[in-house]
Amino acid sequence: MTLLARKSQTHQNGRTKRPNLERQAIFFTVSLYLFIAVSLLVVHYVVPEPPAGTDGTSSNSPFNP
Repeated sequence: MTLLARKSQTHQNGRTKRPNLERQAIFFTVSLYLFIAVSLLVVHYVVPEPPAGTDGTSSNSPFNP
């Protein structure tokens, strides 16, 4: 049980500060959003561009010959 115990923080008036579920949910949501945004930016800039078509068209879509 000692592994799960946390040091409680005290305010100036001596009350202990408990984890706030709303604050944790906001932190998780913002963190997840930032993780997804950074991941998309990394994929966008790291993935190499497909080779240009040699058939004379400007389209490089495989569905538009």
